[in-house]
Amino acid sequence: MGRNIAASGGKCGIAVEPSYPIKNGQNPPNPGPSPPSPIKPPIQCDNYYTCPQRYTCCCLFEYGKYCIAWGCCPLEAATCCDDNDSFCPHDYPICDLDHGTCLMSKNSLFSVKALKGSTLHICFFVEDPDSYEQRNL
Repeated sequence: MGRNIAASGGKCGIAVEPSYPIKNGQNPPNPGPSPPSPIKPPIQCDNYYTCPQRYTCCCLFEYGKYCIAWGCCPLEAATCCDDNDSFCPHDYPICDLDHGTCLMSKNSLFSVKALKGSTLHICFFVEDPDSYEQRNL
């Protein structure tokens, strides 16, 4: 293809007609804002405590067989460990408290470090079970 040709149509008429669509009218009207996504209810730990969606309720303090304080692990479907201080992601559900790791299965060689309570949030009782208050642990 030749450049800087004097003919207005270009060499062999290549610049006479565009090879792409040309806008002939107005822009289509703006469809407006999309509706807000529905708010999912919080996860219910017991009759009084809740955690946000995509979190897991973990008992922080037990008295006998009762949990008197709940924490919210920031992972969905996590496993709460028996030390009440660490938790494991759902794809590594076995807590190995001796090594501070989470295993894929009981005798698995694959593990990840267990997440500690510093990432848990304490959930406090509120009169309205549809809302919750959380504080960093």
